[in-house]
Amino acid sequence: MYCGMQYEECCDSDVTVSAYLQLSDEAVKDGSRCWDYSFRFENNSNDNVILLSKRLSVVDAYGKTTSVDYIGFKGQEPQLVPGDDFEDDGYVTAKSNAVLKGICRIMVGNKIKDIELPAFSLIANDNLLN
Repeated sequence: MYCGMQYEECCDSDVTVSAYLQLSDEAVKDGSRCWDYSFRFENNSNDNVILLSKRLSVVDAYGKTTSVDYIGFKGQEPQLVPGDDFEDDGYVTAKSNAVLKGICRIMVGNKIKDIELPAFSLIANDNLLN
């Protein structure tokens, strides 16, 4: 069984990403479980940081990968001045135990780079595994 909220953090020289994941109370019609996530991006650099996009991937217990690309965040490309932060949230679903991982594309000054998002285990109730 899933126990409470998970917290992870990834630190890059320019951005720290804090992430929370919690099993949702929302029911999914196809028998999947739903997890709510929240990411907090903090600009640790001396330059402005623009959050351009993210790719989230769910890799299930059978090795099947489902990825979704998002351009921007909540319909925008947030610009973070040094010391600023931005929060993003959403949800993912999976029918079996899985791993949630991702990448965020950012621009620091005039340089574009990808940073890893924290990875999480999505642990489904055992009776969902068929």
